[in-house]
Amino acid sequence: MLAAYKETETDASRVLYINSKDATTFFNNNQSDFVFSLQEPIVVPEHHSMLMSVFSAEIPYSFYNFRVGVNCRLDYAVTPVNVVADYDANGFLDLTPVAAQSLILPEGNYTAVELADYLSNNVAAAGPVYPLEVLFDPIKLKFSFRCLLKNLRVTLAMKNGASTAEDMNEELGFDLIGVQGDPWVELNLGANQWKNGFSNPTLAGVPPVPVAGAGTDTISNGPFLTSPSWFLYADDVVDVTNSIRSLFLRTNLSTTSVLDSHIGGGFSNILTRVPINSGPGGIITIQPTNGDVHKLLLKVKSITDIAITLTNQKNQVINLNGLTFDISLKLEFIAQKELEPGPNRRADFTKEQAQALENFIEGHSVMASKAPKETKKKKSKQNKK
Repeated sequence: MLAAYKETETDASRVLYINSKDATTFFNNNQSDFVFSLQEPIVVPEHHSMLMSVFSAEIPYSFYNFRVGVNCRLDYAVTPVNVVADYDANGFLDLTPVAAQSLILPEGNYTAVELADYLSNNVAAAGPVYPLEVLFDPIKLKFSFRCLLKNLRVTLAMKNGASTAEDMNEELGFDLIGVQGDPWVELNLGANQWKNGFSNPTLAGVPPVPVAGAGTDTISNGPFLTSPSWFLYADDVVDVTNSIRSLFLRTNLSTTSVLDSHIGGGFSNILTRVPINSGPGGIITIQPTNGDVHKLLLKVKSITDIAITLTNQKNQVINLNGLTFDISLKLEFIAQKELEPGPNRRADFTKEQAQALENFIEGHSVMASKAPKETKKKKSKQNKK
C-alpha cells in the first residue's frame, strides 16, 4: 500500500526540554556527551510518523579555541645566524639539542593579538632572551615574524615539528602546501640585515640543507610575502577559530536525514548546526523563531532513550569546562495518508471498445505476417529474369 506524509501538526505534538546535568549517563565525564532516559516512552500513534527538530537551545561559550593536545604546540630552534637547526634521521626537528624547544600554549580563548603577544614573549633562547617578534597585521589579517636579536636565527618547525597532531600551524596561517622546509628568520650582526628563508631537512641522516629565499624551499620567490623590514608573512590569514568554527548537536535518533562532507558526504547523526552567535563567556542560543528549521523524519516508533552529543565541525566532543547546556526538542506526529491504487483503465472499456481494440491488434498482426512473403516472391521473379 502506498503512503504519503501530510506535514501538518496534530494536537499530539510535544516539546521535550533537556538539561545536560539531568542526564542518565555521561561519557568520559563530559557533560556534552550523554544519554537521557525517559521515565515514560514517547510512542508514535498508529498510522503516524514522527518529525523531530530543535525548538531552542542555550549553550554557554565556555569552551576554548586553543586546547592542549589539539592546537597548543609550537616546536622551534634558536641557533647562531646561518646555522641550520638540527633534524633527526626522519627529517623531524631534533629536540635533543639545547637550541630546540617545544612551546605549549596554555589552554584558553585567544584573539590574534593575544596569540601574537604570547609567542613574542615566550619563544625563548638561552639567557633567557626572546628573539622572535610576532605581529598581527589587521589589514592583511596575517601574522608577521622577525628576529630581533643580532647573530641569531629562529626556526619555526611548522612543517617538520616533532608532533604535527597538536600543532598550531593553521591557526598561525601556515598550511605549508607544496613546502617541504621550515620557515626561519634571522638578523646578521655585520650587515644589520634581516633575512628569512626555509630549512629543508633531508632523510637518512644526511645533513639538512638551508634553502635561500623567502617563501619556498625550492625557488627564491614563493607564496610567503615579506615586507621592506624583512618581516616574514604567513601564507594564509590568521584562523584562531580553526578548531571550533561551529557547533553541531548530534543524536542517536538521526542517521538517515543529514549528509556530512566531513565523512565524504555520507549520512551522519547530525541533528542541527548551531551558529556561534556569542563571544567567549556569553550564551549561544537557538530561538524558537529559528530553531524549527530542519525537521528529521524518524523511523522509530517509540523513544525511550535519547543520546545527545555536542561537537565541533570535526566531530570532536566539545568540553564546556564543567558547565551544562539546555536543549528543547520538538516532536510532531504526522498522519500517514493511504493512497488508493489508480483506476484500471482497461476495465472501463465497453465490450464494443474492447472488441474493436482486439480487431485492430489482430489486423496489424496479419499485415505484418504477409509483408515478408510478398517481398520474397518479388525477389524470386527477379532472379528468374
